This record gives sequence, structure tokens and C-alpha cells, in this order.
Amino acid sequence: MGNGLQKMIYNLSAASPILFVFSVIWLIQKKTWILPAICVVLGIGIIFVFAKSFSYGLKNLAPIQIRTSDISPNDGWIVVYIITYLFPFASVVIDDFNLIVCGIIALLIAIVAPLVNSAIPNPLLFAKKYHFYQVSGEHGISGYVLISKKKYRNKQELKLVNRIFDFLLIDAERK
Repeated sequence: MGNGLQKMIYNLSAASPILFVFSVIWLIQKKTWILPAICVVLGIGIIFVFAKSFSYGLKNLAPIQIRTSDISPNDGWIVVYIITYLFPFASVVIDDFNLIVCGIIALLIAIVAPLVNSAIPNPLLFAKKYHFYQVSGEHGISGYVLISKKKYRNKQELKLVNRIFDFLLIDAERK
């Protein structure tokens, strides 16, 4: 699953809840259906592509043994996600919406995201009851994000992972 296209799909899918909230706010404030309908269809399409890509990757990833020096919960990001990405839309009045400027910003994010040496937790996976952990390997590299449905209490419990892409791992012993 570790190619650039799949990393882009993963990162882009994290924005789909923003499209839905934007659609609702636009509909309430502007009372027009065209842009909200486009955003909802786009969000659903992104989720569908992400689901297919993620399930394909889960079936085709090879397990890797890992020795961790540290593992810590990283589910607190969902609060930050809501406050920074979703909450501002709740009170925004969209009088001067410039589609070109928003498109340029989205394009810049889409270009930069695959080049960043980090992984973001995905709200769609959080909704599917996955947990996120920060993991440091004994080989000195830290900053891995581990996705798992298990609740880890100590580093010895984690033995096998699959690498989705750089700095993003998923528990290979998933149920």
C-alpha cells in the first residue's frame, strides 16, 4: 500500500468530514444546493476510494517484526481535529467565498502532504473504532503512528506490524 497515490488518498480522506460540515453550513447560510451537493458527492467518493485502497492494502501487506522502545496513546488528536477543522465552520458566515483561493490552498496541501515525513491519524478510521499510538523503534526512529483496534498497555505487546507507508503502521495481529 506504500505508494504516493495511496498516501495521498489516505491524507485526502481525512478532509472528507470537513466537506460534510462545510456542506451543512453552506446550506444553512446560503440556502443553495449546488456547492453542498458537489462537496457531499466528493466526500463520499473520497471515502469510497479510501475504503477500497485501505482494504486492498490490508490484504496485501507483508508483516514486519518490530521492537519498540516506547508506545503511547495518540487518540487525543480527535479533540484537536474537531476544534481546529470542524468547529470554525460552526460559526463562519460565508459571504465572500473565493473558490479559486480555496482551490489553490487545497492544491498546495495535496502537493505537500505526500512529501512530509509523518503520518496523520485519520478520523474515518477513528469512526471505525481504530486507536492510534505513537511508536518509537529500538533502532532510533521515532514518530511512527500505529493504527490498531487493540488497546496497548506496554511496548512488549506489539510484535508484528504492517507498514502502510513511511511513518504509518498498522497492527498485523488485528482481529
